[in-house]
Amino acid sequence: MRNNILIIGGAVFLAYVLGSRANRPTSAPRAETLRHQAERLWNDPKARKERERHRAARRKEAEKLAKKLKKSAGSTAKTTAKKAEKTIKKTVDRLGR
Repeated sequence: MRNNILIIGGAVFLAYVLGSRANRPTSAPRAETLRHQAERLWNDPKARKERERHRAARRKEAEKLAKKLKKSAGSTAKTTAKKAEKTIKKTVDRLGR
């Protein structure tokens, strides 16, 4: 008798759990909705303009940095060349004596 009550109670619990899960929305339509929202946001004209504005700002910053690095590398090369010439002259003078 006690076993029958446990079996019936287990069956009721299982039916409750399966029934409550049946009413939940599946992840597929929700994922589809998220995908559509992401596409709509990506194709939004305001978002496109904002992305282009940020892209242009990054491009300007990269150009500034490239010019700065080029200038720095050029001055460093000149300074290094001058120091090398001085060292060579000193070495030649020392060896020539």
